[in-house]
Amino acid sequence: MPMIVDPSAPPIVPPETAVSADGWLTATLDADYAGVVLAVDYTAATPLPEAAQVLRVRITRLDPGAVGPAPVRSADPAWAVEGVGVAYDHEAPLGVAVIYTAIPELADGTVGAASQVTVTVPAPTPPDDVWIKSIDTPGLSARVTVTSWPTLQWASRTDSAQVAGSPYPTTSQDVYGASASEMAIDAEGDAIETVRELLTTPGVRLIQTLPGYHRPDQYVVFGDVSEGVQSIPTAPRTFTVAVTEVARPDTAEQPLRMPGWSYDELAARYATYDAVTAAYSDYAALATDGVA
Repeated sequence: MPMIVDPSAPPIVPPETAVSADGWLTATLDADYAGVVLAVDYTAATPLPEAAQVLRVRITRLDPGAVGPAPVRSADPAWAVEGVGVAYDHEAPLGVAVIYTAIPELADGTVGAASQVTVTVPAPTPPDDVWIKSIDTPGLSARVTVTSWPTLQWASRTDSAQVAGSPYPTTSQDVYGASASEMAIDAEGDAIETVRELLTTPGVRLIQTLPGYHRPDQYVVFGDVSEGVQSIPTAPRTFTVAVTEVARPDTAEQPLRMPGWSYDELAARYATYDAVTAAYSDYAALATDGVA
């Protein structure tokens, strides 16, 4: 069947909120940080009969082409309060549909029915078409312009020994080492301080870009960093940084981390517990600063 495509038509914008068919799992896009706020409420819609017995909820994400689901960092598992639990996923691939699955864990050790929802986190557009995300501090993440794409290098792990009477050595080969590279990033205005802090604060980072660039998502640590002024002090800066790829950090029992929201922020904003309860209608709203 032929398909007619209008090149002038605007791109399809993914919905900001998606809800599972059973009404229990809600995914809300955080466009400012390319993340997803996940909330489960087993008292919603047709409530789960055992909603009051839900102690924890485990949420996984299935990415396109993946051999299996990956645990969501703050939901491996997340605690539930009166049948309600929340999580934040800052690591979903960009520009492709992913499937979230939530499974409640009950007080008696059994699990309840799974809820699923599909979400697409929009990919960034040029020129600032690369996200560098902090795993430990999502609010430190930044969308940047990469001016020099790194040449990825994978070191071989090959041992060899000469064999008497043979022109050929005997060899053994292990898996290749993780990639290493160097990249250059431009920043101007207020973004200069943000990028400087992001590059010089210790911790694992996640680098993501457009699917069409064929640059896979990478967990990395940064090495030496240099900052150059392009002309005069008020001009943009060019940061050059050494990059080493690492494995995805462990997700088990990790706490909820969201950009701009923490117990410290809550305490700074509200002086009393009564003020908090007046501002937020339930646990999900409190845990996500009103997003869920």
